[in-house]
Amino acid sequence: MSSDLDILVREEDGLPIIELAGDVDTYTCSRLRAAIMRLIEEGQFKMVVNMASVKYIDSAGLGIIVGGLRRVAEHEGGIALAGANEQIKRVLNITGLARIIDLFEDEDEAICSLKKIDRTETREDK
Repeated sequence: MSSDLDILVREEDGLPIIELAGDVDTYTCSRLRAAIMRLIEEGQFKMVVNMASVKYIDSAGLGIIVGGLRRVAEHEGGIALAGANEQIKRVLNITGLARIIDLFEDEDEAICSLKKIDRTETREDK
């Protein structure tokens, strides 16, 4: 099986946006991990992952997002997912990950949410 994932990292309103297009799976998730880790190494602990053009995500892809979320949380940061389709939202709900990953309808909502984070509680404290 051949998968393809395009990744564009850009900045919007002072926050990094990781824009994904394609499938996030076992074959492509290492590229997403590299993008997230590069931002963390640069001192970026708040980021949006725009999933509006993601067709599919498997457990490996979800694991990368959760791992990134753990790392940024150590620095009181956050990762917000924007524009996930209904299938991806369903997977996040079924796996229970929707309780720890912030989901937003669009990029603007995700940016606004992350800009409110300074020393707010983590989702586990809510």
